[in-house]
Amino acid sequence: MRCSSRAALLIAAAVIGGAGLGGCMSKAKRHLYAAEDLFEKRDLKGAKLELEAAIKDDPDLLDAHKSLAHVDEYLGDEEGAGREYEAASRLDPADSKVLNKARYYRQMRELENSASKALDDIKAGRAEEGVSTLNAILNDSKHKSARDRAVAALRNAAPIIAQQGDSLYQAKKYDDAVKTYGLAIRAYLLIAEATNKAQLDPKAEGSIRSLNAAATAGGVPDRAFTILNDVVAFDPDNKVANTELAKAYLARKPPDYATAADLMERAGAPEAEVKSLRARAKHR
Repeated sequence: MRCSSRAALLIAAAVIGGAGLGGCMSKAKRHLYAAEDLFEKRDLKGAKLELEAAIKDDPDLLDAHKSLAHVDEYLGDEEGAGREYEAASRLDPADSKVLNKARYYRQMRELENSASKALDDIKAGRAEEGVSTLNAILNDSKHKSARDRAVAALRNAAPIIAQQGDSLYQAKKYDDAVKTYGLAIRAYLLIAEATNKAQLDPKAEGSIRSLNAAATAGGVPDRAFTILNDVVAFDPDNKVANTELAKAYLARKPPDYATAADLMERAGAPEAEVKSLRARAKHR
């Protein structure tokens, strides 16, 4: 990553007074001066080591904290940058830019913690609450690391929610199973949208089939329509979703053979099956 001349000037300004003192310069300032030289040479890791040494020798050296925060940002170390901006803001509470930076990283940490808590909620059986929190992070956050943490949590959560749906299905709690399978599918949709994928993860197929099975077993096939339509709208060529949605249309009273035929055709069903459905639609 290219380094900013402004950041280099920040380091240089921090040491310019001490540089003229020669041997009277403190050990911490000498590390700070060395960091400026390494920064100019684009040796960011070397500059980081020198700045850390400066802070070790003088924990109250404000310019070292500010400079290290900048270097950490260039290196992509958001945790380190946040820590240094916090330290700098305590040493210089009048610096609004530093305060804003510290607040930015503090908010990012809070969002990341929220993502971790949401996953804990899901593991504890509070799937709806957890998925809602992760969705809110994805919708409201501009923090890349927080969004990445939310996506990672959803990837871990989706199969867990699906397993919870399986347990409910086996216990013949079909209404709850439908809701839970729907949340698992919603998690996969959120992942795909957040990662700019055009298709749903194939791992979602099991939940799509189980959703329809639970709705049918519970005598409420219409309960599957909303989420199945959402999947087909997002991923029109998803064969499993098209097939399951077709089954839902056929389970209606009266059955919608025409729509089911269109969906089965899109799902790649045998031509004879599609023709049979169209024929039945014409005779209604």
